[in-house]
Amino acid sequence: MAETSQGVNSVDIAVNILAFVASQNGQTRAIDIATGCNLSKSRLHKYLVSLCRTGMLGQNEKGLYCLGSTLLQMAGNPAAARDPVSELNTALIAFRDTFNHSTGVVVETDGGLVLKHYNRSFRNVDIDFLPNTPVPLHASSAGQVFMSYSAWRPQDQAQAQLIEQIRSRGYAVRHNPTQGIPGAQSIACPLRNKKGELVAIAVTMGFFSTDEIPQIAGQLVSSVEALHLQE
Repeated sequence: MAETSQGVNSVDIAVNILAFVASQNGQTRAIDIATGCNLSKSRLHKYLVSLCRTGMLGQNEKGLYCLGSTLLQMAGNPAAARDPVSELNTALIAFRDTFNHSTGVVVETDGGLVLKHYNRSFRNVDIDFLPNTPVPLHASSAGQVFMSYSAWRPQDQAQAQLIEQIRSRGYAVRHNPTQGIPGAQSIACPLRNKKGELVAIAVTMGFFSTDEIPQIAGQLVSSVEALHLQE
């Protein structure tokens, strides 16, 4: 009975959070949610992570919490067309909040690959990157994913073998620091549509030991695969 009461209470709190965000013209700061819903920052954080992970809330480029795509679709909002890049970024914000690793979304543009979104970890790191920072094709994990899941053709046997390896395990790794892009090491995996076409690239970056990489990569791939299941 106690577990049932606790579950109902949690639902009430989640609904109150959503109602408060809606009352603020659909976007607001975390500190205002905490005040408006009478929650501590630490307790609110747990709810925000869960609500963002499920698409009930999202975060815009200003860092404000807003009503998520899943909630808008459930409400029958005709303007709530799915934005896979924003949904991926929301999932990566939740990944950052859970594991405290910086994350980013890389997309293809006419000028090449760019870092569309960058979500810095809470570690003592002063490095920051502006949206649309160029991402090198050959020297980045995101570039390796792009070469592996797009129409790009390998230039030699070594590249063909690398692409085969990446497609086999589902992610790419940059082991060494590269000037101009964040993280001493980085891991990237693809977000694809129902046709298997590359939509965007999820990246997490930081100081990863060789032993940590497979586990972190698995966590990243799982976060992105959850978006595929919602299609």
